[in-house]
Amino acid sequence: MRPVMTLARFALLEARRTGLPWLALASIAIGLGVAGFLSRLAMTESLATQTVVVAAWFRLCAVFLVAVLVITSVVREYADKGLELVLSLPMSRTAFYLGRLAGFAASGTLLAACFALVMLLGASPVAVFAWFASLALETALVACASLFFVMALAQVVPALAATAAFYLLARAISAVRAIASGPLTDDGGPAQRVAQWSLDAIAFALPPLEHATQSGWLIYGPPTATEFAQLAGALVVYGALLTAAGLFDFHRRDL
Repeated sequence: MRPVMTLARFALLEARRTGLPWLALASIAIGLGVAGFLSRLAMTESLATQTVVVAAWFRLCAVFLVAVLVITSVVREYADKGLELVLSLPMSRTAFYLGRLAGFAASGTLLAACFALVMLLGASPVAVFAWFASLALETALVACASLFFVMALAQVVPALAATAAFYLLARAISAVRAIASGPLTDDGGPAQRVAQWSLDAIAFALPPLEHATQSGWLIYGPPTATEFAQLAGALVVYGALLTAAGLFDFHRRDL
């Protein structure tokens, strides 16, 4: 466990030195500015409107910053030959991969904590805690996906595009399925049935991110313990599968 903890600490130091805290502060400042602007526009339910919009903004910022942190850090290691240097030490590839992933996941948790402290200004502590825990799991899952894609692709743009496509599809797949099965579609056509089966298969293979970190929790109350446990379990299982896939790909390649 010592190499894993050491690499996780180095990942946190790298996040601090590459300006992640300043980007988090900038995101908070923009969120508070948007909240002040919305307070001037909304005639009713101004606090609820501010809370929903700022929560969605913080979730987007946390996911984007974690993905960029993971991808740029690993690509820099490839370019500087730091990966080969670390693996030349008495350290397994599994320890290296898990150590880096732990550091990135911890960075996402710290981001979620900073944003959750701001959300305490407009929501109850219980709802904010559920929102924070879900955002921490969501950023950890994004870290798993980003590390998997960047290890496989080894370039910033393809890895970032793949991570963004994965996240956006997981977020929007429920809406896409609802549109595909709506009353205006041709239910009897074979092409429509094939499309619906394809969407069902894609939805089955994706994590349930559409249910995670919902802004409505901060207004209407957090989910029940059973619902949150099911959501957290699904995200943890999917993150473990991504980690296993990344380890398999990392072990099979020659560096």
